[in-house]
Parts: sequence; C-alpha cells; structure tokens
Amino acid sequence: MFDGLILAGGQSRRMRTADQPHADKGLMHWHGEPLVAHACRFLKTQGSETLWISANRHPDDYAAHGVVVRDDPAYAECGPLAGVLAVLRRTRAPWLFVLPVDVLRWPSDLGARLGAAARVDRPAYARTPGGPQPLCLMVHRDLADGLQMFLDAGGRQVQGWLRSCGATAVDFPDADALVNLNTPEDWARWQ
Repeated sequence: MFDGLILAGGQSRRMRTADQPHADKGLMHWHGEPLVAHACRFLKTQGSETLWISANRHPDDYAAHGVVVRDDPAYAECGPLAGVLAVLRRTRAPWLFVLPVDVLRWPSDLGARLGAAARVDRPAYARTPGGPQPLCLMVHRDLADGLQMFLDAGGRQVQGWLRSCGATAVDFPDADALVNLNTPEDWARWQ
C-alpha cells in the first residue's frame, strides 16, 4: 500500500518566457490537460491510494487534483526534499511513491519495480541510460526523521540524501523514459 506524491513546489524558472513570466509547469497544458493531471492519472493506475501534491503556488488550482501540501517554512529553501518531508510527516500509508510533475513517459512497471527494490531503511529510485532520476522514487515513511536530519545539517541535494541512506538504483533501459520537461525547448521537443 502506498500514497502518491507529485512534486510541483518549484518556481519553474527555466520554463519562464516573456510570454509566460509566471509559468507554473504543473498547471501548463500538455495534450489538453495540465501536467499534474497526467501525473495523477499515472499514479492512480500504479495503485496509489491518496494523491498528495507538493505545491507552494496556486494551491487552489492543484487542490482539484489531490491533497495539497506546502513546504514547512523552516525548510522553504530546501528544494524538492522539503516536499517529500512534508508528506512523509502526514501520510498514513507506509510507502510514498514520488514523481516530479514535469516528468513524462513513465514505464508501466515503474511503481512495481521501485516498490520491489525499496526497503524500510532504503529508498529506491529510477535510473535511465541518460542518468539517475532521483525524484522518481519509492520511500518508506520511517525515513522522515533521517531526511529531516539531512536537511537540518544543510543537505539539499537529492542524490546526496539518497547516498546517505544507501538507496537502490533501479535501471530502466528505455532512453526515452522519464523525460523531464524543464525548458520551453524540452516542451517543444516532446510535444
């Protein structure tokens, strides 16, 4: 049993243009729907119970898709790990399946394979031929204290935290899997 978390709490700075100076990637439409709707649907097909959305802007818009959680103000500058921590502190499910809102082309067995590789004391994350996808991960809620200690000690890098808890990389051989839409150029390429 696991909950799903969609990370949509960033500033989307690299997606901003003169035409869209306040872009919020998760709410941008991709094939007729906001990116967040695509991620929610995928998490539901994977078996997610509750859908959580880490969003620090436009909470009312995101609330149409799941339970919105803002970063704890004490961790406001900690990046996406602040969103992971916020939901690990709230979820009742033992496991949390995490996806960034701007990642698409998910392998159909992503949740099952990450779940099989994860342990209570060791998360599992995806890796493709293009490199690690550290925020496509399965993590147990018992790791919340360790994550908080990592952040309190000044840690910010997701891969640094994953190394600190001995996370397992799960390889997905498709080079076009888990495509990240960070910029307008990425968006145009994969449209």
